[in-house]
Amino acid sequence: VVIQIKQTLFINSFSNKSRDFRLIPRCSPVPRKRGASIYEETAEYMRIHFALAAGKRVSFADTTGGDLVDVREFVAFDSDDESDSAKWEHEQAKYRKPHREPTYSLHPEFQTPSHGALLHVVRKNKVEVEHIAPSEDDPLAFRGVIRVLNVSFHKAVYIRSTMDDWATYFDHPAEYVQGSHNEDTDQFSFKLCFAPPFTNHGSRIEFVVRYETAEGDFWANNSSLNYGVTLLLSYHQDEPAAANTEEQQIRSILKPPKAYRYVSQFPHCFTGCIPHFFQPRLFICW
Repeated sequence: VVIQIKQTLFINSFSNKSRDFRLIPRCSPVPRKRGASIYEETAEYMRIHFALAAGKRVSFADTTGGDLVDVREFVAFDSDDESDSAKWEHEQAKYRKPHREPTYSLHPEFQTPSHGALLHVVRKNKVEVEHIAPSEDDPLAFRGVIRVLNVSFHKAVYIRSTMDDWATYFDHPAEYVQGSHNEDTDQFSFKLCFAPPFTNHGSRIEFVVRYETAEGDFWANNSSLNYGVTLLLSYHQDEPAAANTEEQQIRSILKPPKAYRYVSQFPHCFTGCIPHFFQPRLFICW
């Protein structure tokens, strides 16, 4: 923007001349657009808001005669070709862990007395566990024999057992062993078995023996410790593959270490004549 001004100059106090000068200011003003007022901005916002709200409509499928739920089933291969099914089974077999059948073993947590000690305990306590052994037809079961003192003709023997630390228990009747009468003792046999969910490694059956007679009831509980049998599981590991007996040459970018051997330059007969500090030595590397 050029501003034109007039300035009167007085020269020699006699003459005056009028001249025009053009001065350019340091910062020229730049025209700017006037901003919208708050009223205009509010009006624009309300216009957009009502325009968007008017376009939204909510409707449900059942109001138009449709179903609210759509169920679809998917299969691995939508094909009846047997080759596709065989291929799918083959691919699954690659990532499926091999099924291993466990081997069960029973571990008694007590020792039965010997024959001489057994008769002494039976005459004292009237009843005692004679021995137990794993069942031949069931890996989860074991059989036992109870020796009782013949104090009366009418008698019965029960095995009270638990697998959940006496939260629950059951009384199993023992059977009389025919022909087991020996002097003043008789034998009864029983069978206990682990059952789900108590078939894991470390499951335990705890039991005591109750002997009912006309003279009263007698108990055998392993000196108040109870009788216990623990179930152990083991898996047969696959035999390791035969190792290759052929020696393979070791390759490396590093050089093998050097070996050193001492060789004397003088015969053995003269080395003794030369002082030790003066004997020359030669080291050979290979």
